[in-house]
Amino acid sequence: MGLLNTRSLARTLDAVNEALFFGRRIPVAETRRVAAWLADRQGLPGSYAGMFAPTGGDYAHGIRLFTGEPIATGAATGHILGEEACRALLLLDADVKKAREALARATRSMDRRLAASGLERGRPGFF
Repeated sequence: MGLLNTRSLARTLDAVNEALFFGRRIPVAETRRVAAWLADRQGLPGSYAGMFAPTGGDYAHGIRLFTGEPIATGAATGHILGEEACRALLLLDADVKKAREALARATRSMDRRLAASGLERGRPGFF
């Protein structure tokens, strides 16, 4: 099926989203391979708030949302792809321990970031 593109988090997530959107069956081995790769990207340099890091290529060449809109900033690239990776891991529901653990760490990290933003800006959710 070939969902995994190790040069691009965006392309990997697009492939996962497309398969899920169109109801294609993803083989268990592919689900686990993608989940493990995503897990390995959690907290890497370039990740937004400890979520899942885009690749250098994602930052260098820019990304487009699944719906086609271009994303112009590095912060948006990291934030959107980080959240989309969380969503993909939830939907893939792979039986991969390190993926569950990475998702839990990413969620805790983003929760801390959201809580801190309320203290810093006086309004939760504003950065």
